[in-house]
Amino acid sequence: MLLAGERRRIVRPVTTEAHQSAQSRGLFYGWRIVGALFIVLATTAGLGFYNASVILTAAEKELGLSTTVVSAATAMFFGVGGITGFALAKLMDTVDIRRFYLVGGVLGALTLYGLRWVDSGFGLFVFFTLFGVSFAVAGLVPSTTLVARWFDRRRAVALSVASTGLSVGGITITPFIGRALEDHTLAEVGPWLGLAWVVGVVPITWLVLRSWPTDLNMGPDGVAMRPGEVADVSSVPGATFAQAKASRFYRLLCAVYALVFLAQVGGIAHLYNLTSSRVSTATAGAALSTMAASSVMGRLAGGVLVTRVSSRIMTGVLIVVQSAALAIIGFVDTRMGILLGAAIFGLSVGNLLMLQPLLLAETFGVREYSRIYSFNQLFGTIGVAGGPFALGAFKDLIDYRAAFLIAAAANVVGFVLLMMAGSTEDARSGWERPTVAG
Repeated sequence: MLLAGERRRIVRPVTTEAHQSAQSRGLFYGWRIVGALFIVLATTAGLGFYNASVILTAAEKELGLSTTVVSAATAMFFGVGGITGFALAKLMDTVDIRRFYLVGGVLGALTLYGLRWVDSGFGLFVFFTLFGVSFAVAGLVPSTTLVARWFDRRRAVALSVASTGLSVGGITITPFIGRALEDHTLAEVGPWLGLAWVVGVVPITWLVLRSWPTDLNMGPDGVAMRPGEVADVSSVPGATFAQAKASRFYRLLCAVYALVFLAQVGGIAHLYNLTSSRVSTATAGAALSTMAASSVMGRLAGGVLVTRVSSRIMTGVLIVVQSAALAIIGFVDTRMGILLGAAIFGLSVGNLLMLQPLLLAETFGVREYSRIYSFNQLFGTIGVAGGPFALGAFKDLIDYRAAFLIAAAANVVGFVLLMMAGSTEDARSGWERPTVAG
């Protein structure tokens, strides 16, 4: 278990034959890590990301709070999570990453248990502040960091499988909690949510996860290793955070994902309300289920497809697809039209989330990946927190058609910025050392 400042042993890979021999001995341990992360992300998304709106709806009803107050609490949850992820990212390169899941698991459980004492708007803000920290410490930043470290050739597939846990949690866990809160109060349900959180996060991460493949004397993708010299983490291939931040590609990608997530999360947050007002409540529920199912299937297919096409081009295509889906949803007023738009929307939702960490790992390597990803995610969090508010404000000022068209336009701007960013190869040339012959 490494402490801050300690050096990590980096060893060199052996030949291709040895690699094939190592792979033939059994399933690569990295896939066990992917399975564990699938469960963890399903838990944290089902009880956290998707469940935040359920808790807020219950709080609005039980505590008599205004929509403005509960909406601000949502922004607090996502904002605190983004800041926390970036603030702690540097530690992930120097300490046992399981400690993050341990802290996030215990803190999240205690915070959910504390719902029994939330009886005011101030208490709700305190709850979501602590819950945002818990969600960040045991969420996407450490999880995508682990996948990036353990996989190289199969990174896209591994990311798609692990991140599918997010959608599965939203499909299976969140609706169950919503039904429970129809008959019980937050104070009654909170302790059970806390128990589910700690059980779904702590045991499997402590038993299965390992910070680096070299902890088990292997390289990414299970490449067999032989004893080598002791080196610090700077020997791991990749850009430093300063090198990444200085590149045009990275800076524009931060802006791209702020716009993409603003439109995406805003559209998700208002899809139910738009559909129920235009068609029916039953169709609204069907639209959410269609979008979630399409997201799961699309992400798994996308993880395979991106191994055959450029991840940057695929990201650009999906941004255009998301723009088209939001425009369709904004204009149509029939059941079939809404469901079609929701299905197309789902294809972009799952894949764009998966492509963000993949693009960063491919372009800047894994040397300081946790900081590189978390800072990019911090900008995405601005969109996540502001999207529901922005679409709601435009709906109140004009109507839902205008709100969803503006969200579609935000994607178009994001696409233009992605094309202006240049290729991943150009971005890599800014930090990658040229290979010396011999």
